[in-house]
Amino acid sequence: MRHDGEGSLPAGHSADRKLGLYFFSALETSSGPRKPDDRSTYGLLMDAAVSADMLGLDFLWVPERHFTPFGGGHPNPAVMAAALAVRTHTIRIRAGSVVLPLHDPLRVAEEWAVVDNLSNGRVEVSSATGWNPRDFVLAPDAFADRADRARENWQTVQSLWKRNEVRRIGPDNVEYSVLSYPRPVQPSLPHWITAAGSPGTFAYAGETGAGLLTSYGAQPEKRLTELIGLYRETYAAHHDGRGRVALMVHTAIGADGEEIRRQAVGPLRRYLAAYLDQHSSQTDAAVREKSLDLAVKRYLRGRSLIGDRAEVEATMQHMYAAGADEIACLVDFGLPRKIVLDTVSELARLRDECPTESEKE
Repeated sequence: MRHDGEGSLPAGHSADRKLGLYFFSALETSSGPRKPDDRSTYGLLMDAAVSADMLGLDFLWVPERHFTPFGGGHPNPAVMAAALAVRTHTIRIRAGSVVLPLHDPLRVAEEWAVVDNLSNGRVEVSSATGWNPRDFVLAPDAFADRADRARENWQTVQSLWKRNEVRRIGPDNVEYSVLSYPRPVQPSLPHWITAAGSPGTFAYAGETGAGLLTSYGAQPEKRLTELIGLYRETYAAHHDGRGRVALMVHTAIGADGEEIRRQAVGPLRRYLAAYLDQHSSQTDAAVREKSLDLAVKRYLRGRSLIGDRAEVEATMQHMYAAGADEIACLVDFGLPRKIVLDTVSELARLRDECPTESEKE
């Protein structure tokens, strides 16, 4: 039987294409000396978020990452989301992602209900299973069956969100019925699922009725289009509608395309080095450098939104053709503050000047 996906999108969510920001800064890397003050990293995030809110962008994503410089400034997305909630007014605030097997779903429901209240109902959550064994020092027993735990924990979070009690055994061996507080503003918590490249995750997101969050530059466009097609097909088999796809992409917009690409090379290389380091610090140096060279070239040759306005618009059209409904622009990968804030302003102009799907009809 087909039905509406539970909590997949907020009430009144338009089918139009949307544009917003994704924050995922790297605090330091092993390939360069740059070690920015962590406070300045948060300051840039807040200023970019406030600007995006004032200029009418649609959403902000904040991640969860542990014990690594790559994204390591974001160990608890609910904390960052709470800060964003009180500094913004209309923009949607999203976790991209909550690693559900690492956490008690009671705490997840409590924390995000607080943020939902602080934001007056602007919260959305993308859930993830986690992949790095090091992260699971927080919950060692959860690693082996992390996919199942992620699914079970989400069901518990959504049940609590809808004011259902959960039964737990206390330290006195007594069974208690617990109900989480505060009461959230939204009747259900809008749900996304973060997918890397596993077809099973894309299919599961469609089956469960969640939105899909994935990356644009990490894999060939043909493969990405196929995976998004799998998500759409699975979604349509189980629910009304076609779901919603958000593609994350590195973004920097300048007046001169070649100039902004030259400015981006060093920061992008350091950022991608931090990404590689979290996977393995034992990689042969020559192999690592070659991998970095190829990755930087790929991102600067059409697999990012790094360029002038015309180039960015053209790449956006490729992203929509690949299946995107929303573009999540990763702006804090190491460029100077002025370039980041100017990029936010340029994205707002693109958002305002490009016709939406309903306006085209």
